[in-house]
Amino acid sequence: MVSALVKWSLDNPLMVMLLTIAFTIGGTMAFLRVNVEAYPDPAPAIVEIIAKYPGASAEEVERQVTIPLEVALAGMPGLKFTRSKSLFGLAHIRNQFEYGIDYFKARQEVINRLQFVEDLPPNVEPQISPTSPTGEIMRFTLKGPRDASGNDVYSLNDLKSQQDWVLVRQLRRVPRIIDTVSSGGTVKRYEVRPDPERLLRYGITLEQLETTVRESNANVGGDYLVHGENLVNVRSIGLIGNGEDPTRSSVILSTRNPEIAARHLRAEELRRVKAIRETVIASINNVPVRVEDVVEGGPLRYEEELGRQGVVATHQPRMGRISISFPEQDHGREVVDEKGNRIWVDEKERVQG
Repeated sequence: MVSALVKWSLDNPLMVMLLTIAFTIGGTMAFLRVNVEAYPDPAPAIVEIIAKYPGASAEEVERQVTIPLEVALAGMPGLKFTRSKSLFGLAHIRNQFEYGIDYFKARQEVINRLQFVEDLPPNVEPQISPTSPTGEIMRFTLKGPRDASGNDVYSLNDLKSQQDWVLVRQLRRVPRIIDTVSSGGTVKRYEVRPDPERLLRYGITLEQLETTVRESNANVGGDYLVHGENLVNVRSIGLIGNGEDPTRSSVILSTRNPEIAARHLRAEELRRVKAIRETVIASINNVPVRVEDVVEGGPLRYEEELGRQGVVATHQPRMGRISISFPEQDHGREVVDEKGNRIWVDEKERVQG
């Protein structure tokens, strides 16, 4: 048979050349179009749901969150198993579908069912977890520069803001990246700490103070102004800090010195704290009562006290922190002690994704 094939090839060189060219073209096209995944996913469609219920025990989470979600998700087409886990302040539900069910179809079915979930506690919003059976493909930490004394130039609030509003948005634009989960660090917020005795002295209620602070931090739209052939929109800028992003200011964008940038960020925080303190709550006998009149410490006696009491720039309460330990290295080599043991570097606070 081999002899006949060789004889036929020698007798038909043109046909052999055409077949060779056809196989070459077909093989090249198949090689370029083949779907090769670095992380193959052999599992069926699995859609996970998480719901946060801060402060609730596992029993309360099971009764008030997990069970209503299981009832709402039951009976979905192609659903095989529903496994749930109730933890302190967190409900986790894992829905596994039959083989052959498209993942995006299953995910859309879960989204449709979540719209009709009833009797959940206030502010509890179930969400689809971005996880997949393949798992995470990379974990990273965000680290800022240090000054000459070895202290961090940027605060955890700065690093967390940079990650949530810049880095995460860029990573989510990368093709085939499902999501980026941010953890660690602190989320900045401005706190107004009222003094009950001062509130009573001026006859200001806590609700008045809350309403004043909330309404003083909003832009208000007005009418329009006819200017020739153009219509000019009229609005009032009421956002504290005029709605400006301090990280996009000319000072930040024009410098490469992190210490100058950090000082500018701290100055912008104090400027916003001062604006909050000067917000007028009410008028008594034609005398304005400001926020600084009813907070801890009262009006400032010295400029250096700004941002230290009454109204401060701090962060939201957090459930924990992210720490990291890694072997110390010198030019790519691990550093060891006299006994040959590796020297570890422990960082207690880190922003991770």
